Amino acid sequence: MQVSITGRHVELTDPLKDYVHEKLGHLKHAFDHVVDVHVVLTVEKHRQRCEINMAANGVTIHAKAETDDMYASIDAVVDKLNRQLKRYRAKLQRHQGAKRKTSMRLRHKVLDVDQETEELDVAYQPNTLDEEAVDVEVLSMDDAVMKLELSEKDNVLLFTNEETGKLNALSRRDDGSIQWIEPEAA
Repeated sequence: MQVSITGRHVELTDPLKDYVHEKLGHLKHAFDHVVDVHVVLTVEKHRQRCEINMAANGVTIHAKAETDDMYASIDAVVDKLNRQLKRYRAKLQRHQGAKRKTSMRLRHKVLDVDQETEELDVAYQPNTLDEEAVDVEVLSMDDAVMKLELSEKDNVLLFTNEETGKLNALSRRDDGSIQWIEPEAA
């Protein structure tokens, strides 16, 4: 496990680094596929925050905690990571050996829509600014929710629902809740 520690407005003393390494060592017992860990310790006025990004078994897991004591923040974020890793490991064990359908490839485009024109010609085609192909995995609803929760940077997850075989989407809303979009027959 490779650990990098960054300090923002805080001096990274040897006891603080040792404490972080000691706490992260306990995570290795909960989940032995942890590859890379990046820890960011930040002090802003009276708030002391610890953020951890962890690459484990092809999944990036993110957690953060903020208290008035840096050591308490480190403890809180490690507890959060430990719960997430245990939940992830349990789901991996439950689904181990489960038959998966093949995934599909989905293409999406970013279009340039001209806002200045009031009426559009019938044959109008907007310019394509960006085009990308995305792999869409076959996932159960639990796995899809977990994958979106563990991802800090993604706000939308497209997946093929394991039960129905149809394309579904999950999106993270501004209030932190998750929205599920599922097609229905017309």
